[in-house]
Amino acid sequence: MERLKQKWAALSKSLGFRMALSVGFIVLSTYILLIYFVLDIQQDFYFEQMIREAERFSTAVINATNHSMLQDDRETTLGIITNIGKLKEVSDIRIYDHEGMVRFSGRSAEVGSKVDKKAEACFVCHSEDKPFSEAVTDKRTRVYSHDGHRVLGMITPIYNKTSCYTAPCHVHPEDHKILGVLDTGMSLKGFDSHIRSLVLRTVVVAVGTFGAVLFTIILYIAFRVHRPVSQLRDAAMKIAMGEFSEKLHIQTQDQIGECAWAFNIMRDQIRRRTHELVRSREQYKLLFEQVPCFICVIDKNFEIVRQNSYMRALFKGTVGMKCYEVFKKRSGKCEDCHVDVTFRKGEVSGKEHCGLKVTGEEANYLSYTSPIVNDKGEVLYAMLIAVDIGDRVRLQRALQASQDFQTNLIENSIHGIVATDDQGRINIYNIAAENLFGYPAQEVIGDADLEKYFPKQFIEMILAAHLGQKSGADRLVAQETVIAVKQGEPVPVRFSGFILLDKGKTAGAVGFFQDLRTFKQLEREKQASDRLAVVGQTVAGLAHGIKNILTGLEGGIFVLETALEDKDDQLLQRGWKMVQNNIGRISALVKDLLSYSRERAPQYEETDPNLLAEEVCALFDVKAREKSIVIERQFDPDAGRMFKIFLDQRGIHACLSNLVANAMDACEIDTKDVAHRIVVRTEQDMEGNLLFQVSDNGIGMSEATKRKLFASFYSTKGSRGTGLGLMVTSKIVMEHGGQITFDSEEGVGSTFSIVLPSAEFAKNLDHAKRAAKGFA
Repeated sequence: MERLKQKWAALSKSLGFRMALSVGFIVLSTYILLIYFVLDIQQDFYFEQMIREAERFSTAVINATNHSMLQDDRETTLGIITNIGKLKEVSDIRIYDHEGMVRFSGRSAEVGSKVDKKAEACFVCHSEDKPFSEAVTDKRTRVYSHDGHRVLGMITPIYNKTSCYTAPCHVHPEDHKILGVLDTGMSLKGFDSHIRSLVLRTVVVAVGTFGAVLFTIILYIAFRVHRPVSQLRDAAMKIAMGEFSEKLHIQTQDQIGECAWAFNIMRDQIRRRTHELVRSREQYKLLFEQVPCFICVIDKNFEIVRQNSYMRALFKGTVGMKCYEVFKKRSGKCEDCHVDVTFRKGEVSGKEHCGLKVTGEEANYLSYTSPIVNDKGEVLYAMLIAVDIGDRVRLQRALQASQDFQTNLIENSIHGIVATDDQGRINIYNIAAENLFGYPAQEVIGDADLEKYFPKQFIEMILAAHLGQKSGADRLVAQETVIAVKQGEPVPVRFSGFILLDKGKTAGAVGFFQDLRTFKQLEREKQASDRLAVVGQTVAGLAHGIKNILTGLEGGIFVLETALEDKDDQLLQRGWKMVQNNIGRISALVKDLLSYSRERAPQYEETDPNLLAEEVCALFDVKAREKSIVIERQFDPDAGRMFKIFLDQRGIHACLSNLVANAMDACEIDTKDVAHRIVVRTEQDMEGNLLFQVSDNGIGMSEATKRKLFASFYSTKGSRGTGLGLMVTSKIVMEHGGQITFDSEEGVGSTFSIVLPSAEFAKNLDHAKRAAKGFA
């Protein structure tokens, strides 16, 4: 019995059973209503037919008795009525006169009796005091019981026709509308039997149809609803138990099939998310247990209730102890306890603090506490995560020591150091820079006016770096320049600058300034000493040469005297040429010695470099043509237009003349069968620097010659040269703040280049030299 109750309970919860029960109830109700309306309609239809039949039957009886009544043949009329009354379908038949007396009846006992006007047969016409002259069919019928079955009674009035009140047998007044009434009773036994048979057949068909429909619905629900829903339920139960292996195989194209498809997707997603959750839980568990930091759970009494393996290994047996006892070796709560903050405010709290390890050593920790709350939002525990930052603290201390060392190194450097940050503002300005520029540090730190401190070229590099433009270089190394200090006087310095980069981005710039005032003074003193030494060496080294020159002069004088005595003009010309050559040699030697030994400041004046170079070329044109050498001019037409050029015309003229003369000598002694030419070129770049270049395709120089080229008294011309020409040229170029370079290949030719700085640099250099002299 208990098992049946369980099955019934399970069946009553079944969706299929409930759907079948609901559908069956709906179908049953529909069939009952349908049968009721069908039977009611058919019963009304058949009853209407019975009424029509009764009406036609009454009309037929009146027509059948009409002749006998007109003849007043009572026996014939009675016989007709009696014979009709014997019919099986006729239960009652009688004729009443207008007084309510039964004149004729199928039952002889009723003849002569009089009925009450309130009887059911008379009530149709006599429902009021005055009888109706006409009665509709629906009002003339009645149903009553007789001998155990129903009878349909119909009252049919017999109207006073013309043939009636004009008949010779008797006379009825014309004003009588109704002469009498025919009351017939048609048995409804057959009708009722037919209706019962119809009801029975209809109910049987309806029950059969209902059973078939219900059975079909039950089968459909069982296979199309109950079974898939049961599969869904079983699959859901398995998912609830953690089994994700079973997949629903419902291939229907209805909503249950869509539900199964969605269920399979849900199963896959739940399986994936469950696996992810399990994996995440394992990862968090592994992280909690094996992360290399202290993790513990602390209750409101500040007792450790749980800890991870890392903390368990270092602090054995600390579960149940107070947190301040474990980490701080204290007997009471810390004043700035961030665990207490988490319990009071319910928020994450963190701090960096110093504690003691189990061994008693000092330990630095960075700890955070976060609340663990219940479903009501109440803080039950605080989870503490502490990371040992001892290495970081030691690195910070080492970094601080390194920074202090670097700061001390920068501040006590003998060279001025000025650095900017990534915004282009000065953030480093050491003592040496303060002494060099004269500006106090509080005025310079944060200053963005870099033109007061850095050379123009370096400022352009800084701007290009901050704008992200590639200038091709990120440093200037050991370049001599002149800076303007606070007092307004120029100071010569050796400058090195670098663009600071951090991961490819500009982080700032730094410049190093070496004060060259003392160095320049010592350099001048050394140059003067070297020049005096060179003069002494020249005097000693050229004594024999001077003696030869004097001997040549004596020979020339002798030739002149002989020519004068002999009046020989040809001999006179020869002697005079000998005297001129030796005088020229001694004159050139003296001039070179004076130029090299004497310190002479350049006399700067605005100059057209092309005109200066043209003067030099014109000076040697005639001599070059005599030796079949072409002097080619390649002058920059823009030189001196964008930037004014200031230089010592006399000194640079001497330099170019020396270089062109050397080029002519190299071409003259060259034995190659080529057209010799000398190219003199001028050019000015975008920064105002001026280039003089002299090239030839003469004999060129060997490696040994190139190494000795600028040595004292070294000459490639043999006895024709003094060895001072290039030394003098180099001296003049250096006095201008420029530089001289050369490139030569033996048998191909040589190129000498003189690069002079811009006019602004030249002026600053002149001021610097004067300042250096004043400083000395």
